[in-house]
Amino acid sequence: MFFIPDLISPAERQQLTALMQQIQFVDGRSTAAGASYQKNNLQAGGPAEAVQQAQRMVQAALDRHPKFRVLTMPRRVRPVTFNRYDEGMFYRDHTDHALLPANPVVRGDLSMTLFLSEPASYDGGELVINSDREDKVEVKLPAGHAVVYSAATMHRVNTVTRGSRVGAVTVIESLINNAAERELLGEMAQLVRWVQDNAPQSAEERRASKIYANLMRMWCRP
Repeated sequence: MFFIPDLISPAERQQLTALMQQIQFVDGRSTAAGASYQKNNLQAGGPAEAVQQAQRMVQAALDRHPKFRVLTMPRRVRPVTFNRYDEGMFYRDHTDHALLPANPVVRGDLSMTLFLSEPASYDGGELVINSDREDKVEVKLPAGHAVVYSAATMHRVNTVTRGSRVGAVTVIESLINNAAERELLGEMAQLVRWVQDNAPQSAEERRASKIYANLMRMWCRP
């Protein structure tokens, strides 16, 4: 799990807020795949032009963010879904789908939640990651901040007790299927960057780059 502060800029947040006001939100239980009793929220239904514009903005923010690229090593990213939790709404404990319909099918390795509502504007609505374990983590971030976590973990959205919680979610298929290998490569990439900044053109830089490249060759599944 890792956080991306200010994934989108304040200006982009204003644009997305305006687009959310144009969008009609519909019952989100239709995408619960046989477990609709777990899910009570709303999802963006249209108009298509507004939804697609909002999706492009978030995807562009992910594409340009170095932390997202280095730590997820994305092969495919599903189109973003926008959701809203009004008072009394929730999403009970669940894991995200392992395989998502697309052409080709997308394997769900990682999930991302981008918060679009300021925390003071609603009560409840925390994203609880590892919700079936003692080390569970409650996440409620400022608008524009995002969290990325394993799609295989049990997680939930607590009931909103005041106001509305708006967010964007997506699922990522990584070039590195194994979570431990992906974490090690992410740490190695950060080490390579440190050596490049602090010992450019050195033998240590060349060695670190070689190790990183060879680990990618071993573990990458293009």
